[in-house]
Amino acid sequence: MTECVVIADELAGACVVGALLERNQCQVSTVMSARGLRGVGEDSDCLVYSTNTRNLNEELGYQMVFSATRLLKGPSVRLYAKRIDPAMRGNTCAETQAMLDALGDNDRVAVVVPAFPALHRSTVGGYMLVNGTPVLKSLAGIDTESEAAASGRVADLFTERFPYHAEAIHLKEYTRGHHALAERISHLAHHGARALVMDCTSQEELNLIAEAVLASGIRFIAVDPGPFTATLARKISRPPREGDLRSHPRILGAIAGSSPLIASQVEALLLEDHPLVVKVHNREFLSDSQRREAEIARVASEILTLGATRRSTLALSDLVGASASAFDGFLEPQGLTMAEYLEISANAYGEIVRRVLERNRSYQAVYAMGADLTLAICRELKADAIHILGQVTPLTTYGELVGGDYQGLKCVASASSATLPSTITDSMLYLKRKLGI
Repeated sequence: MTECVVIADELAGACVVGALLERNQCQVSTVMSARGLRGVGEDSDCLVYSTNTRNLNEELGYQMVFSATRLLKGPSVRLYAKRIDPAMRGNTCAETQAMLDALGDNDRVAVVVPAFPALHRSTVGGYMLVNGTPVLKSLAGIDTESEAAASGRVADLFTERFPYHAEAIHLKEYTRGHHALAERISHLAHHGARALVMDCTSQEELNLIAEAVLASGIRFIAVDPGPFTATLARKISRPPREGDLRSHPRILGAIAGSSPLIASQVEALLLEDHPLVVKVHNREFLSDSQRREAEIARVASEILTLGATRRSTLALSDLVGASASAFDGFLEPQGLTMAEYLEISANAYGEIVRRVLERNRSYQAVYAMGADLTLAICRELKADAIHILGQVTPLTTYGELVGGDYQGLKCVASASSATLPSTITDSMLYLKRKLGI
């Protein structure tokens, strides 16, 4: 049953947004004609339809997008989107109008988010920036077919050319959180705005805008190069039934490092995904054996109980991001060095992982941050080696265990020096794709 319909103006862009939607574990089909629709039937969660109107005039572009939207409109669709070019080439305003007109709701609003953070394209104050440089001064500005490149201010394209009332919403309105932004969006929509052009510089802001749009309760279409549509689709897609989740492969992550870098990677994961997080009280591992055992048993039990209907679970240290002075306060009295603490902690996490895997074999992959933790898990699982199968990101590898009781268990290991803010997020998404989750 199709839940998401995207209209793109050319095939390459249609495939780009399709790939972004596929990362949400959606079944995606990209089609180029009404005949192509017969071949995909109702098997796809998301349909991306290419009208191939990039180089046509506005009138033809309007007519073809209008017809395609009418063709794909249906009661099961929860998200409509108009895919636009990152450089705003093509008939952006006319085709957005066509989609609104075809859906037929006089109060439906086009939420326009031209940013593509992964390509270093952002909008600030209504202006398009490429790598932080105004588009007029970038290589993208050479494209004279782009009206946005010609003016430098993408918001003007809608406030001046769009036939309906359009408003721009800037970064300063994001500072009070998504509830306040939702009120602003709702207010503008109820006062006649049919297009809202949103500033955006990061995935975090894409999440904020998506949450605000959904909280506002307005009818809308997403208008963007793909990332905003994918963010919305992730938030509104129907979750699998509980029974389906119980039989699904699961991922277990263990993160015990303390650096601010790791803390920022965890924060990025929580913004992008929604794993179950079980906090681990690391100080308990330094106490007597009874308290150490009690903490290991508690964490393993919570993962097994609370994670029963979750695709991914993290055993996360409560000291992630803690300052060096925080460690001095409890390491010095016990005469422990940082290296000794890390080894004790890693061994405890290894034991937690083993206990979870012993009792629930649906955990088919493990993520570990840091060499100490990876080694401790391998020791607990009695693995002889890791068969390397690929690289997720620099300093992060994918493989499977060799030997022991968990032969073939998939794993991703990141070095503690992995600096990309998306390291943990990319690793978990990589494992989900490999397991077909």
